[in-house]
Amino acid sequence: MVLESQVEKEQEALIHNVQSCVRIRSVRTPEQAAPGAPFGPGVQQALEWFLAEAARMGFKTRNIDGYVGTVEFGSGDVFGVMGHLDVVPEGDGWSVPPYAAAIKDGKLYGRGASDDKGPTLAVLHAMKVLKDSQWPLRRTIRLILGTDEESGWADLDYYRQREELPSEGFTPDAKFPLIHAEKGLLQLELSKKTKALSHIVSLTGGERPNIVPDHCHIRIKGIAESVIREKIEAFSCPAEISLDLLPSDNQEQTLLVKGAGAHGSLPQEGKNAALYAVQFLRTLPLDREEQALLQWISDQPGNGFHGEGFDLALSDEVSGKLSLNVGILEIQTHTTRLVADIRYPVTCQGEGIVEQISRVCKQEDYTVNVLVHQLPHHVAKDSDLVQTLLAAYHEVTGKDAYALAIGGGTYAKALPQGVAFGAVFPGEPDMAHCADEYIRIDHLLLLTKIYTQALFKVAAVDTSGVKPERNE
Repeated sequence: MVLESQVEKEQEALIHNVQSCVRIRSVRTPEQAAPGAPFGPGVQQALEWFLAEAARMGFKTRNIDGYVGTVEFGSGDVFGVMGHLDVVPEGDGWSVPPYAAAIKDGKLYGRGASDDKGPTLAVLHAMKVLKDSQWPLRRTIRLILGTDEESGWADLDYYRQREELPSEGFTPDAKFPLIHAEKGLLQLELSKKTKALSHIVSLTGGERPNIVPDHCHIRIKGIAESVIREKIEAFSCPAEISLDLLPSDNQEQTLLVKGAGAHGSLPQEGKNAALYAVQFLRTLPLDREEQALLQWISDQPGNGFHGEGFDLALSDEVSGKLSLNVGILEIQTHTTRLVADIRYPVTCQGEGIVEQISRVCKQEDYTVNVLVHQLPHHVAKDSDLVQTLLAAYHEVTGKDAYALAIGGGTYAKALPQGVAFGAVFPGEPDMAHCADEYIRIDHLLLLTKIYTQALFKVAAVDTSGVKPERNE
């Protein structure tokens, strides 16, 4: 590949930068918002650190009021690369500290290592290799740094109000070889008012709609501890699920249900602790109203991974089946609330899905509120963009290059001609949103080689094989 030896010289600096960035806990904390830090101080720190490092490399940088950062060089029309620096909460189940950026067995561990700090820094170092080579460019390469990708994309809304996004580009925030189609995204809040329950004091599970809940707390009153322990012993569940009765010094009993987290677009890859908590509660001697409440949750939103409980068995040839994840579930004294994360096929209409769920919910007096709706996205497989990026992937890896469809929603949707290009390789586990998230050190270097080749192919002037000058 072009500039391969220069990429290899970046490895030590790249690893150092990924560790430095992962050590910043850039979880959205809107309650701590301030001017220049609309999503809290952690996100602000990550953005400012990244821009300072890019400026040190000699790039032109901008901080757009803490919402978005940009790093760019070159001239001509803009080719965009869109990464993000915010991360989901770390959750439970880590065997290493989630923000220590420890390296063990050739892997760099930490929240954000693979989603999306490591890949975004690989792009930055690819840009540095290309800039240092002094190869003439026919386009401007702009790395756009988002800060609210994991929540509601308020960062891009702010950016769009001030300037136009590039018409073409990619995000390093999914899988290789390339994602050309992304399902539509709906996040729906289902809520209803209830009377005070006889035994269930509260149930709280999940932190974000786009994560399969890995733990859930239950508070129960009026049921003997011996009965609860007996039911725990008899409860049938997968090995990944655990139920623990926690110490209590009052009349209530507190249980912790642990499951296995996963990305909300792939609910079948996790074990939803909130839904297993509901299943367990149904084994207890609850009253009729409580049992009816739990049964509806089990039979409708909690039934299957593809919306079976709402009669949403939708699929198409381009992008596959609809998926539904119950990402948040809360039962309180007078309110039941859940948030479902739905990824629907590219040929389907989100409005019809909302109408169908609303019809089912109305029967039990649930109100449906649309929190997020992102339309499906599709770039033709035979487009110049897709074919150019696939060629870069093949040239660097020697592997088969083909285009895929996913349920995950990435920044590619924000661009008219946008695709997701990496960073998870075929056959490798996708650790996004999981405990012990990591990125392999050898993959970091390989990512940088692929992105260098890709940016060269989309932006460099064709000099018919002339070797570039470079700064040693």
